[in-house]
Amino acid sequence: MKDLPKVFANPIDRSLHNNRSYSYGKLEDEKKTRDASQVMDKIDKIFKSDTTLYSIDCIITFERNEEKYTIIGKTNNNLVTKNQKLIPIREIYDIELA
Repeated sequence: MKDLPKVFANPIDRSLHNNRSYSYGKLEDEKKTRDASQVMDKIDKIFKSDTTLYSIDCIITFERNEEKYTIIGKTNNNLVTKNQKLIPIREIYDIELA
């Protein structure tokens, strides 16, 4: 065994992602898709509910993050929060009750 030649191997100095798209069903860095009609249906359903009076605690998902807000109203293009902040509906990817 001592007579065998040494094997030369180049060092790997970078990260490899050869079959990343094949080995994972969904990549973490994929962009989310926004379904505008589904978002509007969820918003309308939240405001038509009989259990909500003046403020609705919601978790709103945007393209890069999700935040918790207390929604008190809705205009044609925006949601109005308790802190009087306007959230554009076109930026909302998903909304659900908290």
